Amino acid sequence: MTPDTLPPGSRNKLLNPVRYLLDPYRYYEKAFAQYGDTFLFVGPNGPVVLTRDPEHAKVIFTLDTSQIGIYPEEGVDFVMGKQTIFLQTDERHRRERKLLSPPFHGARMRAYGAVMQQAARDELKTWRKGEVVDFQKAMQRISMAVITQAIFGMTSAEERDQAHRLGAAYMESINPLLLFFPALRREYFGLSPFAKLMRARRALEEVLEQAIRNSRARPPGEDILSMMVNAHYEDGSMMSDEQIRDELFTLLLAGHETSALGLSWLFYHLYHSPETLVQLRQELSALGSHPEPEAIVQSRYLDASASEALRVYPVVAETFRKMRAPLALGPYTIPVGYTVSVSAIGIHHNPAIYPDPNTFRPERFLERKFSPFEYVPFGGGTRRCLGAAFAMYEIKLVAYEILRHCELAPANEMPIRPIQRGPTFGPKGGVPMRILRVS
Repeated sequence: MTPDTLPPGSRNKLLNPVRYLLDPYRYYEKAFAQYGDTFLFVGPNGPVVLTRDPEHAKVIFTLDTSQIGIYPEEGVDFVMGKQTIFLQTDERHRRERKLLSPPFHGARMRAYGAVMQQAARDELKTWRKGEVVDFQKAMQRISMAVITQAIFGMTSAEERDQAHRLGAAYMESINPLLLFFPALRREYFGLSPFAKLMRARRALEEVLEQAIRNSRARPPGEDILSMMVNAHYEDGSMMSDEQIRDELFTLLLAGHETSALGLSWLFYHLYHSPETLVQLRQELSALGSHPEPEAIVQSRYLDASASEALRVYPVVAETFRKMRAPLALGPYTIPVGYTVSVSAIGIHHNPAIYPDPNTFRPERFLERKFSPFEYVPFGGGTRRCLGAAFAMYEIKLVAYEILRHCELAPANEMPIRPIQRGPTFGPKGGVPMRILRVS
């Protein structure tokens, strides 16, 4: 393998994780300007070929499962567990995905709409006129309420409150440096960030394991845990408790962060784009006083606004695939053992696809339909996020409830930039909003 077959880039220079963590958008902007739409860098976990070229994204997302592995495996197992679908490959990944897909689509998912709307209303009851609310934390509370009921199937307020508290502590314990530096994944007599993460995980494990036992002891319900407890593979076997527990961790991480951070960014952009906010309110008012959830989620401008929020600041920056076979990527040949990544940040800010990419402009989603290789907030291909439809459903229903019952104003006029929060990206310092009216 000669160097000429690889993309240009920093072949011998290690990626500076601190610089990347402080301002990933600036890092990518400079890298794409210097090296082009597909480039190579060497990270702490090995060489990565990163692209914002939709044609290269198409190649990566249509790879056969036999060609790809997990990256970085050690950066996933200690967060989500060794049995998570994120770590499964080949036939096992296919059967897990087939088993877990049904509750995230169709009529069963729509049944969760009432839970989502009620969670938003319950949060609004705690707000008072004149106070400043950190929307990031508020949206996390709503998202956690949805997860404890719709996913974990918890019926008592005490049970949900405990899961909420321990789930929030676990999410806050995921230090992004642990993902970059394997050497930091040591407990060091219980004093390290990794030790804090492990304590938070063990505490939440106990609660989830009890929820699994409770679910097995009662008749099947509508929640996703109940579905997993009662589901059968094609050969008649069922998921083990360890598998279910790790999938609950996965759903907590993916569901909590995507919905909460997507909503935070949506309201940040709406209240810094007055014309957009006016147009969205007009469309939602036209639905009447008590629209059905399906009417709300089919609102075109609401859908465009939510999509644009996830375009400007995607919650997950990269979609990684580790090569188990050589890959022809345009003029390049990627060797076995290298990792390729479709950059959501790069694609979503590629001016050839999205003119004036830093501007929040929902109309672009009404003017044309973007391919699944041009708009990638949930990844793509056979490993696309299972809960994508669930997350978008929640974002739109919760946004409707807040816009219907509240009038807000930014409490901080300074621009807010994203920073890495564990495996996701969220607003630095939160999104403070002042409550002008709440009903």
